[in-house]
Formats: sequence, C-alpha cells, structure tokens
Amino acid sequence: MEPEKFSSNSAKAIVSQFVGFLLDSYDLTMILGIAPALATVLLPPQSPLLASFSIILTYSLTIIFRPLGSAIFGNLGDKIGRRADLIITVLGLGIVSALTSALPTYASAGILSFILFVLIRIGVGIFAGGEYAAGHPFAMEWTPFKWRGLVSGIVQGGFSFGAALAAAVEGAFIGIYGITGVEQFAWRYIFLTTLIPAIIALAIRLTMKETPVFEDVKNRNAIRKTPFFDLFKMPYLKDFLQVLIYMTGMFFFAYSLFAFVPTILEHAPSAFSSNAGEAIFIYSLGTYAAFAGAVFFGALSQYVGRRRLTLIWAILTFMIAIPIYYLLIFSASVGNIALATLASIIIGIITQGPWGIIPIYLSERFKASMRASGVG
Repeated sequence: MEPEKFSSNSAKAIVSQFVGFLLDSYDLTMILGIAPALATVLLPPQSPLLASFSIILTYSLTIIFRPLGSAIFGNLGDKIGRRADLIITVLGLGIVSALTSALPTYASAGILSFILFVLIRIGVGIFAGGEYAAGHPFAMEWTPFKWRGLVSGIVQGGFSFGAALAAAVEGAFIGIYGITGVEQFAWRYIFLTTLIPAIIALAIRLTMKETPVFEDVKNRNAIRKTPFFDLFKMPYLKDFLQVLIYMTGMFFFAYSLFAFVPTILEHAPSAFSSNAGEAIFIYSLGTYAAFAGAVFFGALSQYVGRRRLTLIWAILTFMIAIPIYYLLIFSASVGNIALATLASIIIGIITQGPWGIIPIYLSERFKASMRASGVG
C-alpha cells in the first residue's frame, strides 16, 4: 500500500533521510579536509606526506566497509522494518564518528592511537552502509508517486549538502583557532559536531511510524527469512547484477568531486595551496552546485524517465569531463578564482546531478520484501 497524498510523515521521512545522508557525507568530508592535521596528531612526525596519505587511506576503509553494513542492516530493514533499522544506524553513525574526538594522540599512546582511528573508520563505514540501505526506501515509501522524482533529488542532495557544510565548519574552525589550534586541540571539537545532525535525525525517526509499504508486507506475511541472500537467486539475480554494475560506475565517478577537487585546489601547483580559505570556498560552491544538480535531475526524471536522462547525461559527461578537469588544474595553477569556481561548479553538477535519480531508481528496481537489501 503506497501513500496517495503528501503527508506530515512524508515530510518527516524526507528530512530524516536528508539529515542522515548529510551526516554520512559530513563525516567523510571532514576526514579529507583535516587529514594533514590528523596526521600530525595520530602518526609519527617523520614523514608528513606519508602520514597524510595514511589518513586518506584509512578514509577508504569507510567506503570499503559500507557493503558489509548494507548487507547487515539492509537484511535487518527487510525483517524488522525501515524505521527501527534507521534508529539503530543513525545512533551508531553519530556516536562512532563523534568518538574520534576522544582518541588519544600519538604522543600519549603511540601507534595505538592510529589503530583505534582505523577501528572507528570501519565502524563508521558499517553504520553508513546501513543508513543507505534502509534510508532511501524509508523516504521513497512515504512519498506519493508524482513527487518521487523531486524527493529523490532532495534526499540525495543531502550528501552534497553535507560535504559543503563540513567544508564550511572546517573553514570556521580554522578561521577561529588557526591551523595550529586545529592541530593541537580543535580537531576534537570538529568531530563532536557530528552529533548535531545525528540527534536531529534520531528525534525525527522516533516520532514516525513504519512505512505503509512495509506494514503491508508484514500484514501479508510476506517477510522473507533471508532477503539479502534472496538477491542472489533467480529470478532476482539478473536485476541485481545489472544494478550492481551500474552503481559501481556511479561510485567511481562520484568521488571525483569529493576526493579529487580538494586535492587539486589545496596542493601544488595550485596557487591556492597556501590559502586554505580560498580552496574551501571554491570547493564549497562546487558542492552546493552538486546539491542543486541532484534536485534538478531528480525532478526532471519524473518527466523524462530515469533511463533516458541517465543516457543523455552519460554522453554529455563523456564529452566534457577531461576538458573541465584541465580547466580546474589550469585555473588553480594560475590562481584564477573565477575560472576555478566555474570548473568546480560544473564538476559538481556532472558528477552528482545524476545521483538525484538514484534513491527512487533503486527503490523501484527491488520488491518491497527485499528492497532495503537490494538498495544497500
């Protein structure tokens, strides 16, 4: 049973998933943004470059362990319900990310500080995967059909908005305490801010009911014993593999904004490398453009169709991707803020805009009884 009208529960579900997805991106962007500061705190000082690389490599663990979290909590979301599952995941994601602020430094605990950091990143990855698995179905199942494209874009835009918010928060802390202050103590305060979106999302979810779609599955006694493993059985395997390949490509290019653009702006030959404020400003505008692009693509997909819009975007991206990155590198090297901002905005739109389709596309591809597992 799907909702026919846009209700207060629809609005709550959208805000809940927007904030939950924002939290995921907020955490990831913070790690990249203050990697040099964390390197000085958690690792020996002999090789700052190697230490920074180690922190970024640890960031990758968050990505690597997402599928495990999606498998665990996706399966759980199809058995106990989306709402209960999401209460667990947002609690876990907020608490584990905030625990970073309590880490001992290398000076006080030696290599144990970095080991604990690695374990925290694994935990963040597991809970973030769970947020994705149950969160998108939760929002989509509360949304009437005619609004799903727009809502899909808004929900997905939470990821880009989280990246922009993290960059702004980091810039504010650097402005208040300076790079030295962030390295000495303020990095702890930065990670404590992850509790704010977690508390907001949790408060909303506690006031909500389960989705009508899952209630219908439960009332029909259609809850599967092993929804995750059923994905690998016929007749569902073909669809699952097709979506898996598609999403692999989506993830490959998605991080070309969040991982590559800050690196290009903040390191030589970029003229902005000596002024973190300029680099953060340019990158932030790119992430805000990404948010707008996701909302636009999601809304447009309701009229053009998910598949056709994706094909159009893929062809355009193939034509302009390399020239746009050369424009970013060139403009950064000569210190042209206007051109670098233009390149950052275009990269934000072409890498994140099509993701506005993803929440509804994935939710539509899987049966309600295995939807959280399939999306995850």
